[in-house]
Amino acid sequence: MRISVASCWLAAVICSWQLAVAQTQNIDPVDLVRRVTQNEIAATGPTTPPYFIYKDSTQWKDHSTVTENIETAEGGLSRTIAKNGKALTHEEQAEADQELKTFAYDSDARRKRRQSNREDDQRSITLMRSLPDAFNYTVNGVTKGPNGHDLVHLNFKSKPGWSAPTRETRVLEGMEGDMVVDQTAMRLAEINGTLFKDVDFGWGILGRLFKGGKFVIHQADVGGGSWRETEETLRFNGKILVFKNLTVWSTETMTNFRPVPSNLTTAQALQLLQNPDEVVAENSGGASGKQTKQK
Repeated sequence: MRISVASCWLAAVICSWQLAVAQTQNIDPVDLVRRVTQNEIAATGPTTPPYFIYKDSTQWKDHSTVTENIETAEGGLSRTIAKNGKALTHEEQAEADQELKTFAYDSDARRKRRQSNREDDQRSITLMRSLPDAFNYTVNGVTKGPNGHDLVHLNFKSKPGWSAPTRETRVLEGMEGDMVVDQTAMRLAEINGTLFKDVDFGWGILGRLFKGGKFVIHQADVGGGSWRETEETLRFNGKILVFKNLTVWSTETMTNFRPVPSNLTTAQALQLLQNPDEVVAENSGGASGKQTKQK
């Protein structure tokens, strides 16, 4: 009996669908999220080698900037190269470079920056620890990423009766959305959350965020198994201390990641920022991050 091409195609589709269903049924979403958040927490904190130089484009409601950024053992440095879609003039670039140089050699200013980063990291860790318990999860499918990794798609919604342990985590009580987990790397590739009701928060200051606010974060392996945030979108309205309006509207994209030596001095980092294409030969070939995004 002759089997038609259409029959073969249909059989392949059914087989693929059955495999996908089997994969989905074998996934415990809460256990998966718990394992992934443990990895995210372990990766939170001061950046460790390999280090990268990359471009950061940020759009706010009324202005935008483009910067070249470099990671070092002593922290990151950022050089502004464009504002509002236009390259800086010679005079503006000279002024920006002088401010960067002053910051780079001001140990007190850099210490304060590191302290601020540590505080933000601790808040992120607090939120991450709550993710497995704060939501009900549903597996929405498994796909293959461009790198061949298994990507698990999850839907989540705030769990009725869950009580936030801290002010920082109260925002999760009104959150729902989608999550993509790289099951091969066991890292969070994407999270997209929306507020379905007004929520109070305590992110270093008391306030309330209004229904409809949202955020989107993408992460990716930018080279050598090193994961970095490549996109961040924030869209929130609310109030601070009851009476002051709050608007958070930004879109940030991090691209063109290239590795740099792990033993860069501050002076070398400054020089490399001013000549970002001069990446030493043995460190060439870095991967680029995702190309679209917001903060």
